[in-house]
Amino acid sequence: MKHGISELDWNDYLDRCAPQDVCDRIETHLIGCLQCWEFYERVSSATRDLQDAAEEARARITPEDRHLHRMLSGVFARVRAAEPKGDLHPQVKGRLSRLETVLAPFCGPQAAVCALQAAARNSPAASLDQVTLDNWGPFLERLTAIAAAMCGETFAGLVRESGQY
Repeated sequence: MKHGISELDWNDYLDRCAPQDVCDRIETHLIGCLQCWEFYERVSSATRDLQDAAEEARARITPEDRHLHRMLSGVFARVRAAEPKGDLHPQVKGRLSRLETVLAPFCGPQAAVCALQAAARNSPAASLDQVTLDNWGPFLERLTAIAAAMCGETFAGLVRESGQY
């Protein structure tokens, strides 16, 4: 604590989130304390410099729309290429569809597909288009573990239940 101002109060004041009484106390102190005023000016100047540098960096590294479109097209092409080919058992296809429907609202459609693919890769099926009724159990176990890591045990229970019938 320096001059009756704690480090927490200084940080809150500098971040503009201090309560009004703390702001009033610090501002009153700044009027009469050259040392604290100089500290405030140094930190404020450094903060402004950092904000300016961040804006400049953001302007430099933000991709143009056409470049972003090309990158997204490549990502979506890889996602489409990794989707099952359609020769799955109808019951497996229905279960996968149901699981994707359960996952998508919580993590988005692409992440749902990626979670299904990761579960298949790490199960005896080795890929989503190789999931069968025989290897469904290990696949569902892997998917449940992924769901628990993404959204917690309650959600994982929902995934487990949705995948069992």
